Amino acid sequence: MADESDSPGGPPAPDPDQGNRLARRLGLVSSLGQPEEQQQQQEQQQEQQGEGPAPRRPTAGRLRVLLIRIGYGTATGLVALGALVLFAMAGSISAHHQAGLAEQAQDGFEAQDRITAAEQGLEDMPSQAEAQRWLTRATTVGADLAEAQNTYLDHTGPITTDDLPEQTPGPGGRDECHPYLDDLPTTTRDYTEEELTTCAEGLRQSAIGGLDRTLTPHFSAGARDSDGFNAVSQWHAAIPALDDDASLAGYTWTAHEAQVFEQDLAIRMVWTLTEDETGRTVAWLGGRFDPLVNKFDDMVLGTAATAGEEGTEDGTGEDSTADEADGDTAAGDGADDQGDEPEDGE
Repeated sequence: MADESDSPGGPPAPDPDQGNRLARRLGLVSSLGQPEEQQQQQEQQQEQQGEGPAPRRPTAGRLRVLLIRIGYGTATGLVALGALVLFAMAGSISAHHQAGLAEQAQDGFEAQDRITAAEQGLEDMPSQAEAQRWLTRATTVGADLAEAQNTYLDHTGPITTDDLPEQTPGPGGRDECHPYLDDLPTTTRDYTEEELTTCAEGLRQSAIGGLDRTLTPHFSAGARDSDGFNAVSQWHAAIPALDDDASLAGYTWTAHEAQVFEQDLAIRMVWTLTEDETGRTVAWLGGRFDPLVNKFDDMVLGTAATAGEEGTEDGTGEDSTADEADGDTAAGDGADDQGDEPEDGE
C-alpha cells in the first residue's frame, strides 16, 4: 500500500517547522519560549533552504527596552508639562506678589521723601542763638520805625511857638532859633513873631526832613510802591479818621515784640496806633520782616471801626466811609455857597 505522503493526490506532509515560522512572522517568538540563539539557528536554516531571511521581530528584551523608553519618555513629558504648569502658576503668584511689594515700596519711598524733606527743613532752620538774634533784630527795627512815625505825629498840625524862647541870648550867645534865622540879633531883645515862626518851621523841617531817608533802608522796593501803601511815608496820613490839620501829638505808634517765625523763616510784626487819653486803638499796621535781608515787606494798614463806621484792611487806609464823609462835606460846602449867594446879591 502506498504512503499517502508519497501519493500524488494525497495531502502534503505536515511541515514540523511551519508553526515556528508562523510564530516568528507574527512576532510571537517570545511567547513560544524559544531563546534568541535557537531563533538565529532557524533563520540560518531558512537561508540555506532558500526561503530567505525572515523579517526580524522584536525580541522580548527589545520589547521591554522599547516599552521602558516609551514609558520614560512619557514620564519625562509629563514631568516637563507639570513643571511648566508649576512655573506658570509660580509666575502668576510672583507677579501678584511683586505688585503688592511694589505698592508697599512706593509707600516707603513717599515716607522717605517726607522724612528727607523734614530733615532738609530742619537743616534750613536757624539755631536757637541765631533765631533769637533775628527776633531781636526785627523788634529793634520795628521800635525804630515806631519812633520815627511818632516824630511825624509830634510835628503835625499848625505851627506853634509856645515852647520857643521869648528873647534873644544877647551878643555872642546862641539858642535853638539861631540856625534858622538869617539876620541874627546882636542885642538882647524879644524875638519878633515872624522870627519865632521861622524858627518853628525850621525846627519842624529839621526833625522830619530826613526821616524818609532813615526809613527807606528798612523796607523792600514793594513796600515803597507808591501805587499801594507807601511804608516810607507818614503812616497817619493814610488814616481817614485823623485830621492832618490838627495836632496828633496825643497819638502814639507802638511796636509789638516779634516772637513767631513763619514757614519761610519770615517774622511778622505789628504796630498799633492808640489815642493816649482814651487808650483807643485807631489803626494797626502789619508787616513781614525777612531776617536774611533785614527788610520789611508785605505791609498792610488797617483802621479800627468807630461808631457808625467799618474798618478796612486793604493796604491803602481808604474806605467807603471816608469817601462818603468827603461827599457829605462837599455837599455841605455847596449848600453854604448857595446860602451865600443872596447875601452877595444884597
